[in-house]
Amino acid sequence: MRVEKALNLLWIVLGIAIASLSPRYTLLDTAGPGGGFLPFVTGLIIAGCGLTLLLSPTDGAPHWPAAGVWARMAAIAAGLATIAIVMPYLGFILTVVPVMVVLMQAVERQSWITVLITSVISTVAVYFLFTRLLGTSLPRGLLGF
Repeated sequence: MRVEKALNLLWIVLGIAIASLSPRYTLLDTAGPGGGFLPFVTGLIIAGCGLTLLLSPTDGAPHWPAAGVWARMAAIAAGLATIAIVMPYLGFILTVVPVMVVLMQAVERQSWITVLITSVISTVAVYFLFTRLLGTSLPRGLLGF
């Protein structure tokens, strides 16, 4: 119980620290949200979640994930790290599709056809959303897209 409360306090302090440091960058300017806006909101969300967990009633027993959950969480973290490292070289689509395939199989086993179709469609949809609708650029990579 004490460990859980200490962790909740850690989330609150971390969120407040992020939110308090974010005004070093512009929160809002004439063009809209600045560079510090997203960290500010994220810090508030982290602190709010920590406060909610701290104030929520518990039965006294800590609720830690089962052993298999840790492996899935590690696979997700490894997948995100792989995307961050490899994307500048291979580009968004060539990086995200294979990582999605691996993650979808690691988190919950599904048929390969479902995994492949879902990975390709979701990656292309996100690519279209960011490049065409929002006008941002994503790493192009080897194939030029």
